[in-house]
Amino acid sequence: MNSGTSNTFLSDQLTNFIDYVYSFYGDKKEALYPLFNVETDKQVDKEDILGATYDYLHEISKRNDEYFTWGDGDSLDRERVRDILVIKYGYDKEYYGGSVLWEWFS
Repeated sequence: MNSGTSNTFLSDQLTNFIDYVYSFYGDKKEALYPLFNVETDKQVDKEDILGATYDYLHEISKRNDEYFTWGDGDSLDRERVRDILVIKYGYDKEYYGGSVLWEWFS
């Protein structure tokens, strides 16, 4: 099945989204809301962001409904990935915003 979107475009969009999320939570100098793992005290890195993004995209595909969709890397996508980082990857629960339900990813 051809979606009409090139692989290069999708790859660039994913890379830009990972960088966008990282700029909010992981960049040691510039992060607006530094996000730390509660067990290791490690600040979020791009590897965990990529994993949480995969989990998010998988959930979108699994649910296949009009209310839980990819917004081309917008702020709601970022907040959902942040909440998955909190729920599934052990980051600070203070930053959980309720954009995804705990039971979807725990």
